[in-house]
Amino acid sequence: MDYNDTTPDQTRNVWQAVAKTVARQVRFPTFMRAVTESIIFSCVFLAAGYISLGYPITSMLAPMVPVVLIMMLSMVLSGVYREEITNSIMNLYVHSAYGFALASITCVAFVAVVEPEYANLKFTFFFLFFAFFVMNTMRPLISGTDFMDGGGRRTN
Repeated sequence: MDYNDTTPDQTRNVWQAVAKTVARQVRFPTFMRAVTESIIFSCVFLAAGYISLGYPITSMLAPMVPVVLIMMLSMVLSGVYREEITNSIMNLYVHSAYGFALASITCVAFVAVVEPEYANLKFTFFFLFFAFFVMNTMRPLISGTDFMDGGGRRTN
């Protein structure tokens, strides 16, 4: 059998499997959790711009909105808000790292194209580094994660 010969049914089955996986992965946070995490991302963005670039806070509000939206949508796509993920701290950290990888690539591309004055290595590193650590410190607290799960499938 030649692997280059695919039928339309095989292609459709592959796309259906991908769509099913993505649909299973995507969960939106509750309203209060979304507001809380958006505020955290916003504060880190404003602090990064103020400290690394010296920009006043009022001039950073317009570029902050799409960056925070990108960060939140990346977290949604990573599946970090799924209930079975938030019940385990290790799963939460793994999916959060996956979400930050998606967000980092998207944010860097967005900033380079739309807001080139923010495409500074110092700003980018400061924002992504501290957003990752601040969010991964706060997310288990605001999601009600079990800290004693041991990171595996076995019960304690």
